[in-house]
Amino acid sequence: MDRNKRILIVDDDPDFAAAIGKILTSAHYEVEKAGSLQAGMKAIEARTPDLILLDVMMEKYDDGFNMCYDLKHDARYKHIPVIIITAVTEVTGLKFSPETDGEYLQAEGYLRKPINAEVLLKKIASLV
Repeated sequence: MDRNKRILIVDDDPDFAAAIGKILTSAHYEVEKAGSLQAGMKAIEARTPDLILLDVMMEKYDDGFNMCYDLKHDARYKHIPVIIITAVTEVTGLKFSPETDGEYLQAEGYLRKPINAEVLLKKIASLV
């Protein structure tokens, strides 16, 4: 497993981002955090990460879906693995998955909050 990879967490919940950040740094990943879609895009443009953990509901309920879609349709960034991490189903009742919404949701992974650290680390290791 290749550690010391750079992971960008894009989530507007600073407590969640901090908790996930601690899990990742303890597993020897380099972590950067962005609290909005705009901050996430600036971070990606400044220094391309090896993987992105992306929340769905930020300023708008679909910010994460839109960001993922834009990344996967941009030749500069489409190679970056994206794991969607969200509680959108619990909050809205709407169900999303890469299997059924693959054309729009082209993420390499989808995990529901709350996150199991072991599951998260295994998924990341399989993608970087």
